[in-house]
Amino acid sequence: MKPKWKITLVLLGIVLVSFVAGGLLGATLTKRALKRRHAPEMWNQTVMRILQQHLKLTPEQTQKVQAIIDNGVDEMKGIRTETISRTDAVVEKMIAQVEKELTPEQDAELQKLKQQRTATTIDILKVEPRKK
Repeated sequence: MKPKWKITLVLLGIVLVSFVAGGLLGATLTKRALKRRHAPEMWNQTVMRILQQHLKLTPEQTQKVQAIIDNGVDEMKGIRTETISRTDAVVEKMIAQVEKELTPEQDAELQKLKQQRTATTIDILKVEPRKK
């Protein structure tokens, strides 16, 4: 191999490694940001940080505003949990109707899918499982 080809291959290798590393870092940071966005406890911190930055709240205002936001976030968490429960009930009803149409083999596969759905919902939405 001529020296030019060796240099070209090394540079190409560096570019490819950089591309892969950048993609992995970007995916990791995006996943972390999405998790924070879906965590109710982060809503409170984010809103307070934004209000402090833009409004320059006094310590007294900060205390009062924090209490207002705490109450609002608690209310939103309740709404979110209620909505998830209601949605879950509709999905369970649909699944029960679909199960009646399946063969035993299909039903076994559906049971696996149901387990995956439950784990995903709880993980993504950061809520407690519905009490049955």
